[in-house]
Amino acid sequence: MRITEVWPFLLPAVLTQLWMQVLTIAESLREKSQKPLHRTLYIASIAIFGLAAISFHLFRAERTPPQNTTYAEVERATHLTSKGIFFLLFIAYQVMGLHMLTEDIGTKDYPALLVLLTLSFLAMLLHNLIPENKRVIPEPILPMLQLLLCIPIQYMDTSGDNLFLVIIAGFSAINHASLSRARAYGIFALGAYILGSIAGILSSAGHADMSPLLRYFFVNTLVVLLALIAFYTLKKQMITSVKLESALNTVNEQAEQLKGLAVAEERNRMAADMHDTVGHTLTSAVLALEAAEALVATPEVKRKLHQGTEQVRRGLAELRASVRAERARPEADFHAALDQLLTEMRRDTALDIHVVVESEVVLPPLQAGILLSAVKECVTNAIRHGQATHADILMAEHRGQLGLAFTDNGTGSSLIQPGSGLSIMRERVEGIGGRMEVRSALGEGFTVNLTIPVGEKKGDVR
Repeated sequence: MRITEVWPFLLPAVLTQLWMQVLTIAESLREKSQKPLHRTLYIASIAIFGLAAISFHLFRAERTPPQNTTYAEVERATHLTSKGIFFLLFIAYQVMGLHMLTEDIGTKDYPALLVLLTLSFLAMLLHNLIPENKRVIPEPILPMLQLLLCIPIQYMDTSGDNLFLVIIAGFSAINHASLSRARAYGIFALGAYILGSIAGILSSAGHADMSPLLRYFFVNTLVVLLALIAFYTLKKQMITSVKLESALNTVNEQAEQLKGLAVAEERNRMAADMHDTVGHTLTSAVLALEAAEALVATPEVKRKLHQGTEQVRRGLAELRASVRAERARPEADFHAALDQLLTEMRRDTALDIHVVVESEVVLPPLQAGILLSAVKECVTNAIRHGQATHADILMAEHRGQLGLAFTDNGTGSSLIQPGSGLSIMRERVEGIGGRMEVRSALGEGFTVNLTIPVGEKKGDVR
């Protein structure tokens, strides 16, 4: 067989393969995220092995469509797996077409067979490569034309392997169609094979034994039917899997959003209750104590009332700081929430707080809330129990753990008796797999060390 005898069939195949290789290599060169070695191997494989290498890389790529992909777009099967399947069908059609032409060279129907194979091949290329919104020819025409051309091709072919060509043509039509149309294309492909085979049997009725012809016809028809059913089922399962994964992602996102809304709502409700009940009560107590202080004349009683007033005021300031901490929304930005909390506590308590942060971890809401509550509790204890005037806070990450050390210059104590605040803090820290340690000595202040598991660094977030 000479090239001049098959060039109309080979030319579109060669041009299409070169075009796809150039486009894929150019896209790889524009991709900046690939490592130089991976890019070199990728380009070399495509340049050497052509469409087979492109199909391999498409199958290895992420097959899940973007989250905003609609079900209609999924059913159109425009994701990467479908493209990889098409390139393999492209190669198979080209090989089978050349095989048929080689077997039929010299027959009287060879010129017509060459034209029909070329037209069928072009219909397959146009249907799969041109986007639907840029086609001049409507959707059903090209795949139906390719399947219709299989009827005279089977009639003219003498190789006896034309059933594979029909199977490839049916796969191509099913692969690029929605499920409803894919079913119709599969039925039409089977009908095209039956009609073409019957036409071939009738043309051979006068000079061939009918018994083997009929036997091959029924066997081959069963093969075509099973192949089309298997490919259609595979496509349906693939689309169903993508839909389920997309739906699962949507449900997970909505669940996270609902959980965040529930947490925020509960936090705001608790903060509002604290402000409306305890805050108002403490404010009333301050006013009552001030009024009582103005009414008494005994210096000792007046001094006691003044101390009580200051303690209630301090408690009211701590309550307001707690309300602001609850409303700080740590899940948005823990570091910003921490800066805001410390700024307000410096203003309300007059405590000199020095902070050193040597970590850029992104904390989940639970961990962020626990750390903010721990800082607030440590500051409160430093003022209330230790009469501290200065505190140091150090945060650092080490081997997957985030450590927070709080040290004040208060009076300290030789006997540590954890109150409800420290006990609750320890339970919350240990509840997420962390550890907490409290140290103190008389005249040396308090030191609270806690470590918790950390999340991702800011540079790791995508």
